This record gives sequence, C-alpha cells and structure tokens, in this order.
Amino acid sequence: NLMEKLTPVQLMFLRFVIAWLSIWLIYPKRHFHWREEGQFVVLSLVGNTLYYLSENTALQMTLASNVSILVSAAPIASIFLLRLFGNTEKLSGRQTAGVGVAFLGVMLVVFNGVFVLELNPLGDLLALAAAFLWALYGFLAKRIMDKYDTFLSTRKLMFYGMVTTVPLLLAEGKGLSGVTAMQPGDICGLLYLGLICSAVCYLMWNAAISKIGAMHANLYVYAVPVVTMLASAVFLKETVSMVGMIGVALVVGGMLLSSINNPVESS
Repeated sequence: NLMEKLTPVQLMFLRFVIAWLSIWLIYPKRHFHWREEGQFVVLSLVGNTLYYLSENTALQMTLASNVSILVSAAPIASIFLLRLFGNTEKLSGRQTAGVGVAFLGVMLVVFNGVFVLELNPLGDLLALAAAFLWALYGFLAKRIMDKYDTFLSTRKLMFYGMVTTVPLLLAEGKGLSGVTAMQPGDICGLLYLGLICSAVCYLMWNAAISKIGAMHANLYVYAVPVVTMLASAVFLKETVSMVGMIGVALVVGGMLLSSINNPVESS
C-alpha cells in the first residue's frame, strides 16, 4: 500500500512528476506567456494539489467507503455550482432527478450489501471538499480547454501541480524520504498512478470537458464505483450482492435519465 510508504503530499508530488515527464515526452512544444500562466496555476491548485490533498488525507482519517460516496458527489456539487454561478450549461428537472437516482445507486454499489456507517467529521468534510474542488475544476477547465491544446494544458497542469506541492513538502519536513522504503511492487503502483491515473486520465477528462462540458462530464464520475465493483468481481472474485446489482441498475438508469436531451452549450 503506497499510503503506508508515502505521505499524501509525497504521493501527490511524485504522481505529478511522472505525469508531467510522460506528457512532455509526447508533446515537448514550448508555450509560455506570463499573462496566461496564472489561470493554469489556479486550475492546478483546484484540480490537482488541493483535490488530491483533500482526498488522500480523508482516506487516512475516515472509511474508504465514506470517501468513495462523498467524492462521487461531484455531479451534485456541479449542480450547486451551476445554480450559484449561472453557468451556461443547463439541466432540466428530469436530468437533475437522474443525478439523484445515480447517486443513490453509487451508495448501494459502495456498500454492496455490507452497510457500515462510521462518521469522522473532519475526514468526511475533506472528502466532500474534494467533490466540490473536482466540480469547480471542471467549470474552470472548460474555459481553458476551449482555448489551448489538451496536451499542452494538461502538461502545464501537472507542472504547476509539482510547483504548488513543493511548499507542502517543505512544510512537512520529510522530503521524499518515503521513496527509500518502496519495493518493486510499490514502484509499479506509483508508475500506474502517474502514467495512467494522472497523465492518461487527465488528458481524456480534459478532452471530454472540452467536448461535452463540465456538468455532463462529471456525470460519468458515477461510473467509477460501478467499474471498481465489477472489476473486483471479475479479477478478485469478490461477491456482488443483490444490493450492489440494484445499485448498478440505479447508476445506469440515472445516468441515462440525466443524458437524455442534454443541451450542451459552450461557455
């Protein structure tokens, strides 16, 4: 478990380094203008540094199931931000209901018939904060992805993720000491997180935001617990309960309901 070898800050920094290097190798084209960099710094703070710090710290303080459910509330947080800021993306009442149905399905999928309710106020609040940060990232990213190449934008986000994590590393006072305790399996896990979960997933997510908008892209966050549960059943032979299957049906049904006649407008 990487969280046993590395602190949340160390893990974040190393993920950003790996992701930045991999994207730079694919897209080395230079683009730097002082007046444009501020927006990338803010976006990286919201969607990289603060998001991962909140989520990883929450995992150390509360149940993983709590974090899964609360972080999956990103679409609900998106609806709140839509109402608050009057974004040009709109949802009908039926689509909003679909978001709620899918979220109920996520709860059933995460618990999968084993209901364990254990609250940790600070940890749960951090997980909820992560959901709002991810929702906010989507709306901010939409404006940037419409103007810049996806590879360039994502590379810059990873670079500023490294930069904004350095002060946290210094404040922590441990540097990268945890790296010396890593085994080959840990290194493979770290490479997976950096190359796939950070580089590839952010590239795909940013492209999706550019194409269909933040609100509708965030709906697919609900698919994450479903895919995790089904993959665990196939590869780890874990049992999927009837409650879990009902949850899958609700997630799929809610996502379909939310996707019908979605008017996607550019902001």
